Amino acid sequence: MVPTSADVRQDALGDLREHDREVLEFLSKDPAAQIAFQGIRRRLGIHPEQLSRALHRLAEDDLIQKTEVGYRVTPKALSIFSPTEWSSTRPGVTVLQTYLPADVDTRALVGALRGSWAGPLRWYGLVESADELRLAWALEDESVQLCVRIHSGELAIEAEVASHDRLDEATRLGHLLFRQIANAASRAYGAWVA
Repeated sequence: MVPTSADVRQDALGDLREHDREVLEFLSKDPAAQIAFQGIRRRLGIHPEQLSRALHRLAEDDLIQKTEVGYRVTPKALSIFSPTEWSSTRPGVTVLQTYLPADVDTRALVGALRGSWAGPLRWYGLVESADELRLAWALEDESVQLCVRIHSGELAIEAEVASHDRLDEATRLGHLLFRQIANAASRAYGAWVA
């Protein structure tokens, strides 16, 4: 009997420990994402020591890779999991949208922002694609998550909230985050001031 792709996937998953499997499934949802350690910990609710061991085992098996920004799946892992886009059950709302000056180096701006916190917002991770950069922050309890999308000279901050009554807070946090973005850009380029 010829094994099917489902059989191969099940065999590979059978060799993984529970937390290893959770981490791998989570990271494989968006192969372009690079998620910070704390972002993974908060999303999956895994104790830091257990998560550290799981990440180490997965890296040894060449299923994940550690980058300057966080962790992402490898092509080997993607041969096991079919990637699917992150889908959110929470409604996303644009809380701020603007154009970026033409001379802003978006890669340098992202480099200045990645890993940073903005008030109570914790760095979550980064997704790079050919036409867009997405940076994400969230409150510790993830009741408010903000995604900064940069593409084609535009910057948009989108909020996902646990409940509609958190939308005002998300809007204020979006403006706080934008102030930090503007300050990072003005330090880097001197000319752009919020």
